[in-house]
Amino acid sequence: MRAGQMKAVADLGTRVGDVLHRGGEPSAVLADLRRIAAFDAVMLSAWDPLARAQRPLVSTGYGASLLRFLNTSYLSCTSYRTAQELCRPMRMQDFGPSFYRTPVYRDFLRTAGFREGVTLVLHSPGPRGRLTGLLTMSFTETRAADGDVREALELAAPALAQLVDVCLPPVWMAGMLGGGSQAVLVDARGASVPLNDAVLELSVQLRRVTADFLVGDQPSLRGFAARSADARWERAQMVRLAPDPRTDGPRALVMVAHTALPHELTERELDVLTLVSRGLSNRETGVVLGTSPRTVSTHVEHLLLKTGLANRAGLASYAVDNGVLRLDL
Repeated sequence: MRAGQMKAVADLGTRVGDVLHRGGEPSAVLADLRRIAAFDAVMLSAWDPLARAQRPLVSTGYGASLLRFLNTSYLSCTSYRTAQELCRPMRMQDFGPSFYRTPVYRDFLRTAGFREGVTLVLHSPGPRGRLTGLLTMSFTETRAADGDVREALELAAPALAQLVDVCLPPVWMAGMLGGGSQAVLVDARGASVPLNDAVLELSVQLRRVTADFLVGDQPSLRGFAARSADARWERAQMVRLAPDPRTDGPRALVMVAHTALPHELTERELDVLTLVSRGLSNRETGVVLGTSPRTVSTHVEHLLLKTGLANRAGLASYAVDNGVLRLDL
């Protein structure tokens, strides 16, 4: 690998960090990629695991029909699947002479004037890395993609995989719920995908709450959702994510921890506290919960004793400030 390519790989890593942490433009990586290989066309796409679709992030040199093919039909072709399994950059020549007889080459690449190319399927780090996206390069010269290009792209792959990873947890996420929390990406249809190694299934209630949250305009929401068999609860915080060119439609980052209710509150006390925080009277709360105002008054008294607060206003402030609310009520 040539010295200029090594420097380009290092600069690419710095550029990706700038995009991810300081809001730089993703298209800035094209200059570094061109220092690695003198391509005639390039595309960097992100895999959207919720929509199960590939979406181009940056590209240049490809016509609309070829760009569409690379993000749809190409994903089921043998050459793409081979590159995905091997987890390394694959040139046309690496697939052998039979590649030049495939419809991929004959009907799309050769027609567009390309005689060589590279497919690099991108994955998150680790032995069981997630699919994150795709890099393709195409060349009009058959010898343009030499072994140095392939080696440099293999070194650049981890940074490129981060750039297109729509499931990469934001740097601010770790401290939002404390230890034991897991994070899930959720869209307005209730489809979800865990981030990193999170292993959990969101309850029906929490999926419904998240879908309602995305329809509204709140930037964030936190509280308790479903109660599990061991009497612990889903404690959730959801944050509306900014629009992302790599994805389609509104999304929320939902952070979940399973925990007991604070102050040894009962389920009904949580319900009453939630309605008190909304400003409902004992009578109105009783109507919602199907019980008498006197019973609600007793629950309020228990809440004051358990929390050590002086009045309903204190209860309301405590519930909102600390997210001690029932989200599905």
